[in-house]
Amino acid sequence: MFWLLLVVSASCTLAGLDKATAHCDGIDLREITIQVLHDHYLTSRLTVQKVTECYLNRIHALNPTLNAVISTNPNAHADAIKLDLKMKRGKWGSLYGIPILVKDNIAVDGMQTTAGTLFLKDIFPKKEAIVVQRLRKHGAIILGKTNLSELSGLLQSDAEQGFSFAGGQTRNPYNMTSDIFGSSSGSAAAVAANLALGALGTETLGSIMFPSSTTALYGFKPSYHPTLNQEVVPLAKPLDTVGVISRTATDTAILAQAIASKPNIGRQHINLKRIRIAVLEDHYKNPYVKPHLNLIKESLVNLERNGVNVVKTTSFYMPPDYTYSVLRAIICEFGPQIQNYLKTGTSRLSSANPKIKNLKSIVQWYKNHHGSKNYTLDFLNPVLNCSSSSTFSLLKLKQEMQHNLTEFFTRNKYNAILVPSHPRASAYVAANVAGYPIINLPIGFIKDGSAVGVALYGPAESDSLLLNLARAFDSRAHSRRRPKFMN
Repeated sequence: MFWLLLVVSASCTLAGLDKATAHCDGIDLREITIQVLHDHYLTSRLTVQKVTECYLNRIHALNPTLNAVISTNPNAHADAIKLDLKMKRGKWGSLYGIPILVKDNIAVDGMQTTAGTLFLKDIFPKKEAIVVQRLRKHGAIILGKTNLSELSGLLQSDAEQGFSFAGGQTRNPYNMTSDIFGSSSGSAAAVAANLALGALGTETLGSIMFPSSTTALYGFKPSYHPTLNQEVVPLAKPLDTVGVISRTATDTAILAQAIASKPNIGRQHINLKRIRIAVLEDHYKNPYVKPHLNLIKESLVNLERNGVNVVKTTSFYMPPDYTYSVLRAIICEFGPQIQNYLKTGTSRLSSANPKIKNLKSIVQWYKNHHGSKNYTLDFLNPVLNCSSSSTFSLLKLKQEMQHNLTEFFTRNKYNAILVPSHPRASAYVAANVAGYPIINLPIGFIKDGSAVGVALYGPAESDSLLLNLARAFDSRAHSRRRPKFMN
């Protein structure tokens, strides 16, 4: 009861702080879009330096309760001043002056990369992630690093998702007592609470889709490409993919274009009347999805009004225990990947944890510090017993799913598949394993204030199609609303 009272008090305080920090030189930053902010820059109503200060003020005001941000960028102010000078020289990028947050398993120059852990604290990456370099090239301001489920959710089986010892428990701005899910929890909470215009997250088996669906956001995982997981603390590199989270489909497309290996994604014109979307009815029988069915039906009507052909059908073939096999392979993949990261990907500027050199020492560290408090180590302990063929196993599972999905898309002439986004439905494991693109579409809210989404995924390199479908959907749906930080 005492904890509940604290949450109620905190939500009232947050609502007041949200209002108090909303305006920047008279401009309401809440729900602002990239285009609108650019318009204010062009008319000199705002400067990048002022906007950066206003967003940092919001973070400092709201984050002590939300726990969405682990650390702010000490170079943000200096970077903003440089961008204002570039503006005077006529230099402009698609993300000019746009405040962005980055999940704290992605390397940013001058900032530690903790992956939510304490044993990686004060360890800095040797070089910045390629995706962050691409954001900077387009003019983005990196405000800071966001919280996440520790080690991308691999560690805990009984702790809440969105929890890390480095950042605390991330809270959902729409319903402060409900699970936000993870692992890109902080990125989603921060964007939903208007602490930035967008954020980077990472996805292996739903880490962007899950929290995006519970916070009324567009979350996009691009087609798998190795460059999208470079300088990222790994979970399973054959699947790990950096993606983007934003409040509108258009902003999501702009962010996706900026980090893309193929920068023209989302720009091609698509005739929506030629698009066939498969609705896999199997997934809608899940009991967790039942309260969302009316909203899902409305989303289907929305797509049909755009001319899309929606076809209800049964699912494609998935072998028995396939998801369990994938989880086991990911667990085994983690061991050698994290050891390689510790050896080659970090530059230790602190001797706080000099004994953390390999997987065995990580497991022992958790047993010594937190094993009995929050973590059962149910997932981490088995990593020590994995065989050396784990990478091959994951790649084999990936190839198997690519074959099954390609056959399903081709035989039925489907362009995309629509499934519920509820985290406990596990409806897009197949697309994640295959390395195919996925996007979450926010479709509304249920009685307790929780947000609901559906996910679209397509075949390999169908990123442009999904982004265009999302924009068409967004133009009619208008299903997002600003959070009120209620319990």
